[in-house]
Amino acid sequence: MQALTSETRVHLGVALGAFVVAYVLSTTRIGHGAPDFYVFWTAAQHWRTPYDPAIIARLQAAIHLGGTWPFAYPPTFLLLAWPFAQLPLTIAYPLWSGLSCGVFFYAAAHLVRPAYAAALLAITPIVFFAAELGQTSLPVGAAMIGAWLSRDSRPALAGVLLGIAACIKPQALVLAPIVFLGRWRMLGWMMATGAALVAASLVFGLQRWVEWPHALAAFNTLVPATDRINPSALIAAPWWAAIVGALGLYLAVTSRDLVGLVGGALCLAPYAHGYDLAPLTPLALAWLLQRRTYGWGLAIAGGALLAGLVATPLAGLLLAAGLAMAKAPWLRAKPRPDDALAAAPTPYEA
Repeated sequence: MQALTSETRVHLGVALGAFVVAYVLSTTRIGHGAPDFYVFWTAAQHWRTPYDPAIIARLQAAIHLGGTWPFAYPPTFLLLAWPFAQLPLTIAYPLWSGLSCGVFFYAAAHLVRPAYAAALLAITPIVFFAAELGQTSLPVGAAMIGAWLSRDSRPALAGVLLGIAACIKPQALVLAPIVFLGRWRMLGWMMATGAALVAASLVFGLQRWVEWPHALAAFNTLVPATDRINPSALIAAPWWAAIVGALGLYLAVTSRDLVGLVGGALCLAPYAHGYDLAPLTPLALAWLLQRRTYGWGLAIAGGALLAGLVATPLAGLLLAAGLAMAKAPWLRAKPRPDDALAAAPTPYEA
């Protein structure tokens, strides 16, 4: 058996440390936090009626949970949540949090130099609260980063990872066909994986797919009461949504990388919250740590993101516009590493 390289050992060490810390801290939060995971766990336990508001209402009453916490994920997400629903909450939540952090920090360590510096992401508001809430943005982010890193060397794996991410949070992958245009094998595997997971989700009943659009419609009526960061929320008008959508498409076309994928989706998604930007935090840390290489524009954007300043629709707009300008070819003062290495499967592209 081939010995692990020192770099791989660092990656695994960061992942294991993240798992242990998240697991231990999560055991102290049972009944006090993780409302998102509580909803996932409850919906998967009641997989015959996951979109029934009554089951969430009973959950909120049982643990005295306030706020708006509907379940609006596609039926394919139940495939991921169901195994955790077979465990008691005291085990399920720490395990979910630990595994989510483990895979995310393992992926993040491939984008940050030095790799062990990825541990700093644990103290950033976006990553910390995503883990605390039990959000899906960490496993989705890990899949997106893994797909980006594998796009050339292992396109089938990259496509599978994108397909899994899309079946958890479809709006996060809306621009994948544009960002990865021309990588037909990768996109083919993404579609095949998505189709396979949709077929597998039928074990919960075809009726779940009939109910899901209604759950989405009900959720959309509640969205204005939540803390959104998507720029389209600034002005409730079709013309503004079109302008913001054009900015998102521009990001996807000109930044055919994680910036285009995540930043573009921020502009096109009907709703987005701070934790949805978790996949960008490893890049933000890389921009900040090597600001002389990537330029002060990206460093400032990265610093703002890591500091948790992107918490309103206006801040979301400024971030998207700033990334568009910082990545614009005609505004670059000098070639960046992601220009020279665009065709290489390097772990450090931005």
